[in-house]
Amino acid sequence: MKKIFVSLMMVCLMALPTMQAQTQTYYKQIHPNEISASYGVSLLGTGIGTVVNKLDDLRRWLDIDDGLVVKSGGTFGVINLGYTYQLNKVVSIGGAIGLNSMKIRLEDNTGKIDAARANIWMLMSSAKFDWFRTRSDVFGMYSKVNLGVMGIGASLMEEAHKTLWLPTGHLSLIGLEVGKGFSGFMELGVGMQGIVQAGVRARF
Repeated sequence: MKKIFVSLMMVCLMALPTMQAQTQTYYKQIHPNEISASYGVSLLGTGIGTVVNKLDDLRRWLDIDDGLVVKSGGTFGVINLGYTYQLNKVVSIGGAIGLNSMKIRLEDNTGKIDAARANIWMLMSSAKFDWFRTRSDVFGMYSKVNLGVMGIGASLMEEAHKTLWLPTGHLSLIGLEVGKGFSGFMELGVGMQGIVQAGVRARF
């Protein structure tokens, strides 16, 4: 009986590392592909550049020097789509695309007010870092960095529509997500995807 008991104990001890490893295998490691869609609140002057911040460069590029003054401006928010692949428990890599639309009210030296419009397309590579996950695998916290290019398709006064390409990026300082296969998330950060983002993700 003693030998049987010792043998059972040894089997349990040998199986313990495997059991522990299984408890640490999260859903995302078994389903490494992730697609996401989100809406971001974008404010002029945030991130690495907006239409107002880049207005002087844009006007020089269009060969315009008519004393225009920016009176006000705003965005309609950013629509983002993304894909990542889980490399390990912490790191995922992938890409993201985004679309933002902006409008700026301009006043010339005669007091006339006109509008400049711009659509911004973004294409960026992504790296996501999961630095906290509950044992139940339902709640997680992460950070994310995106780098790439953006195309500003602008129409200024009577000038023809032209596109200006610039470097761009986004840093999500903290992200919160709830769910496994299908989850909701929110991110706080700086850059062209929005100071605040909210959206959904699906894993497969």
